[in-house]
Parts: sequence; structure tokens; C-alpha cells
Amino acid sequence: MANHWERSAAKVLRTLMIAIAWTVLACGLALAGVKQQPAQGQQGQGQQGQGQQGQGQQGQQGQQGQAGQQGQQGASTAPQPTKQEADDFEALRSEASTGLDPDRVIQLATDFEKKHPNSTMLSYADMFAASAYQLKGDVEKSIEYGEKSIKLKPDNLMTLIILADLLPTPQAMKGASATDKDKRLAEAEKNANDALQMIASPQFPKQPNETDDQLKKRKDALSSDLHSALGMVHLQRSSEGLTGPDKEELGKAEQEYKTATATAEKPNPQDYFRLGEAYSMDGKVDEAIDAFTKASQTGQGGPIQTYADQKIEDLKKRKAAASQPPAKQP
Repeated sequence: MANHWERSAAKVLRTLMIAIAWTVLACGLALAGVKQQPAQGQQGQGQQGQGQQGQGQQGQQGQQGQAGQQGQQGASTAPQPTKQEADDFEALRSEASTGLDPDRVIQLATDFEKKHPNSTMLSYADMFAASAYQLKGDVEKSIEYGEKSIKLKPDNLMTLIILADLLPTPQAMKGASATDKDKRLAEAEKNANDALQMIASPQFPKQPNETDDQLKKRKDALSSDLHSALGMVHLQRSSEGLTGPDKEELGKAEQEYKTATATAEKPNPQDYFRLGEAYSMDGKVDEAIDAFTKASQTGQGGPIQTYADQKIEDLKKRKAAASQPPAKQP
């Protein structure tokens, strides 16, 4: 399969991920802005504009969750971003939001790391760099910055998704040793499962003014991407068998891609295509034809339609040949 439409699909996905990440980042910036106010910092009452006086100790115990409220100890021990740091980060976030100049995003992220090496927002800066490198098609650099981001903040949801999506791709597997392939697949599987747990958590944050239905759709979209990544993990593993495709891994890939397409409000045609590949390798011709047909329909007008239609034609020929009675011996 050609890689050019794969990169196009990933590009759309990355733009979606950046947009969703703003919710988390906005919370961080709001907190940074609050910490600049001497009255709140000196009193240490954890007041975040909510009028909750005298609840600093409760904020420490996490009773206010992830709403950004900090107790007296938390406020005194957490690093406090400077105004320059917050301004530099906002410039990076603003540039990344346009999605127009990945080189500019990379430069701003690099500058931010140099100027603020101990920033609590450095994981997010590395995340933006990872996303920008993926937009440029530089898989290795994207993985490098993604892993830097995760090392700084293991629960950075968006970086977990970026790495889960990238690590099992053919581009990331190309040229890697068998040992390195196994490591990357294991890392991708862990990242995807960790991210799915975070999304399913009751503490998963809402966006401002987001309805329950909108929240569900956003969580479903993220979950669909992660199940797709797990599908690729198992599809890659299925090809490692010495005597042909590993049936157990193919079955897992099929289930993950089925979940990915069932969960998404608008399924990704690439997921249907990969499901078709898994079915085809598993000898399930009718199921493969159905999956490729859906890939063609949902990817109508794009390159994936051409690939899917060719697969359908090949499978129909394969099915017709298998139904022919054996030729009579003279």
C-alpha cells in the first residue's frame, strides 16, 4: 500500500489531536495566570475565582479534582511559571493552533526548551514539536520528541495518543531490527491502553460549556483512534509468524478495527481498509470484501477509494477461482 494517503490521514488526525489538547493546556495557562496574583499566592487559600475560602487543605487532598484548585502546600511547592514563560508558551500554542507552519512550531518549541528547561509545561512543548514533525512526515523525530514529552509527564494524554498512533506504522517499523520492532509495538500497546484508561476515567475533564453528549463524542473519537492504533499493533505482529500470518494476532487486529469503526461517529476509511487487510490475510474473503467496500464508500473521491476498489476486484477474482470445479483429467 502506498504511503502517501497514510500520511494524509495522519495529518488530519494530528490536527484533531492538537485541537483537543487545548483544553488541558488552557487549564494550565489559567492556573499560571492565577499564580501571578500576589493576593492569592500570599494567602495560599487556593482561591481560583470560585469563592472557596478556607479550603486550601481540601484542595491538597484532591477533592477539587482537576479544576486547577490548589491547597496551601500545593501552591508553595509547585513551580510557579513566570509571565515570560507563560507568554512564550502561549506563542507556541497559538502557532501550533494554525497548523500552517510546522517548522515555526518546532523552532518555538526548541526556543522554549532552551529558555525554560525546568518549565512544568515543557512536556506540552515537546508534544507540539512531536506533532509538528509528524506533519512534516519525519516519523523518527516525532517519536523522539514524543518520548521526551512522556518522560516528563507520563500521563500526557495527547502524547500517549501520538506515540500509540506512530510507533506501529510501517514507517516506524521500516529498517528496525526484530528486537526494536517488538519494543516499539509493546510501547505502542501500553501507551494506547494507558490513554484508553484515562479517557474512560470519571476525572476526564470537560471543555468549557461542553454538554454531556459533546463530551461523549469527543471521548469516542479519541477512543476510536486508540483502537485503530491497537489494530495496527496486532496487524504488525501477525506478520511475524514463521509459517504464515499469526491467526491469533489477526483476530485481535480484526476486533480492534471493528471497535474503532463502531466507536467513531464518522469512521476513518483507513480503519476499514486495514480491517479488510486483516480479513484477507485471515482467509475471510466475504468479510474482507465488505470491509474494503466500506473503505471505498467512506473514502470516496480520495486515493483510498482507488486502493480499496482494486482490493475488491482482486478478492472477487479469488473467490470466483475458488468456486470453479476442478478441471477434468483427459
